[in-house]
Amino acid sequence: MRLQSFLSQAGISSRRSVIQELEDGKVKVNGEVVRIPSYPIFPGKDQVTYLDQEVTLYSRKTYFIFNKPRGVITTAKDTHGRKTVLDYFKNMKERLYPVGRLDQDTTGLLLLTNDGDLANKLMHPRFGVEKVYEALLDQEVSKEKISQLESGVVIEGIKTSPCKIKILSVRDGKSRVEIVLHEGRKRQIRNMFQAIGIKVVHLHRKRYGPLNLKGLTPGKSRLLTSEELTMLLKAVSQKPTRGGERERKDRFSVKGGNEPAHDASAREHRGHRLRRRDSFHRG
Repeated sequence: MRLQSFLSQAGISSRRSVIQELEDGKVKVNGEVVRIPSYPIFPGKDQVTYLDQEVTLYSRKTYFIFNKPRGVITTAKDTHGRKTVLDYFKNMKERLYPVGRLDQDTTGLLLLTNDGDLANKLMHPRFGVEKVYEALLDQEVSKEKISQLESGVVIEGIKTSPCKIKILSVRDGKSRVEIVLHEGRKRQIRNMFQAIGIKVVHLHRKRYGPLNLKGLTPGKSRLLTSEELTMLLKAVSQKPTRGGERERKDRFSVKGGNEPAHDASAREHRGHRLRRRDSFHRG
């Protein structure tokens, strides 16, 4: 079994995030730091530790919906002592981790689980899982600006995928809008509006795929129902959308032809895997 898959299934992080954890030297196998995602291990025989704590596979998969309050960090630990989403789940036996991230000032729906395979699919743009947000803007937004955002804007050299935006209300010179996305780049909505000269005053995620926050106040969580889990699994079991393909093409459609800087680590990792093929068998 590959180390990357083992850590993902154990609830350490998603498959993509695990790569960074490995590069940071946080994982040891039989007492030795290992940084290679494809490193082969044998669960039950090899000892794997994360931050010097032994990692084991849980047979029970757990899924929680959490209404994240403002000011809470979406990470396992914070070096500045700020409250994290996992502080709300301290009594859980299973090691949970958030599916994707909401920035510190963003509130709303966050899914936490120890099911690494499902988490990886939910975050992968090719499955096009729908995410619905509500944003309060610092000014009125015109229909022309809305159309511009819906068609896609360039952020850090990459054009955003098409989205849907609806004006919900206008009061005291400020618009409240609903945004429907199928991708989830870092601070994407805030950066999209910033690109057209508008500031997002407050951002709230109210739906993730088939899941909503009905009955959940900020700081509260609940287990998914069997019906919700079935719908969630169905959402990532169907044929992937073509949106992910468009997104990948758009990454290199901006004039200049240079590969975005944040793709460099992924490219480097791919090259590293190729160099290791003669040393390790694929699992």
